[in-house]
Amino acid sequence: QLPHVFVNCVEYFTSRLLLEEILIQLQSCSSEREQTSHVPCDTFNDFVRLFKQAVASREFQDQTLYIVLDRAEQLREMEANILPAFLRLQELTDRNVTVVLLSEIVWELFRPNTGCFEPFTLYFPDYSIGHLQKILSQNHPPEYSADFYAAYINILLGVFYMVCRDLKELQHLAVLNFSKYCEPVVRGEANERDTRKLWKNIEPHLKKAMQTVYLREIS
Repeated sequence: QLPHVFVNCVEYFTSRLLLEEILIQLQSCSSEREQTSHVPCDTFNDFVRLFKQAVASREFQDQTLYIVLDRAEQLREMEANILPAFLRLQELTDRNVTVVLLSEIVWELFRPNTGCFEPFTLYFPDYSIGHLQKILSQNHPPEYSADFYAAYINILLGVFYMVCRDLKELQHLAVLNFSKYCEPVVRGEANERDTRKLWKNIEPHLKKAMQTVYLREIS
């Protein structure tokens, strides 16, 4: 509920695309703007000037503005001044702005050889099996009950949790194997509560899928 800009650095993979997208989202944050307009931004100096103009409205006067850069490791592929400049954005713009870098890579692999302002580092622990169960169960298809899908997720985690803790990979596996789990119900051979029959049907399929975790086979 705070004023913020959220940009994926994989999607906006050049410095120009990234800086322009931040400015476009800033314009849409301001209620004084009826419509967003594209403003070319070739350098970080241009960005600083345009950024100051964009946050001059009353909405941003007493609040911190957050710029969240997801997959921030991609900044290393851009011009050498981009990452150090984002880390000093508050100083460069003289505005109340905080830059948040999201990444699965440690800061030591980010740090430029030329040196830069050191960010505050927050480490997030892996999800526990309970957290994964709760998150994955939220994606249940509307045609099946929440309890039925939660039972499926329990089976999936029982097989894969020891070898795979990655949420995105588990989400992919859950989508990939759910139709196989449902087969006895679709054929009328079992109902949603026959967990034993459902497990016997999917067990060999999941064991085969275990061999290709992280090696997605494309048919």
